[in-house]
Amino acid sequence: MTGARRGQAGYSLVALMAAIAIMMIMMAAAAPYWRYVMRDDAEQELIFRGGEIADAVARYQRRNGNALPSSLEVLVKGKFLRRAYKDPMTKHGRWRFIRPGELVGPVTPPGGLGTSTVTTTTTTTTTTRPSAFSSQNIAPFQGVASTSTEKSLRIFNGKTRYNEWVFLPGQPRVIGKAVAPAPGLPGAQPLRPSSPGMSPRP
Repeated sequence: MTGARRGQAGYSLVALMAAIAIMMIMMAAAAPYWRYVMRDDAEQELIFRGGEIADAVARYQRRNGNALPSSLEVLVKGKFLRRAYKDPMTKHGRWRFIRPGELVGPVTPPGGLGTSTVTTTTTTTTTTRPSAFSSQNIAPFQGVASTSTEKSLRIFNGKTRYNEWVFLPGQPRVIGKAVAPAPGLPGAQPLRPSSPGMSPRP
């Protein structure tokens, strides 16, 4: 190999290493943005799925004399729910099921416009209650909540952690703005407040 070719090969190697270094820097800079985008998408999916389940429970109650379903599969078989949605905020996808008589904490709309306490209806049952995290229920439930304890991007009924986002039939669903991502990154579009029976999706 001549000196000119060796110099050209050395220059090409340096250029390739520089290009790889630039690519790695760009990927590192984009990582927080993609994590934000994925979290934002999963959060919107949580609002959609939780709302669908709560609305399906309401339809089931109207059809069955105010009785509660014992599982998501019951709602699917009865055609009250399209499919047995999983919790999108966790890898295992299991929901926390809200049982009859369970107390749900204070719900504070964004802006501090008063507070209200939502309590579930009480019923008497001798059925042995399984774990609230079970995917196959043998005890009635009237709503769901995520099992993720992570901090949310949005404010949902005054709550900022996913396990505090409770989806119940007839419960208002007040959705606040998403927290802005890192400087220089595009922000998510805030969802409009929705009411029971309405999907937050377009």
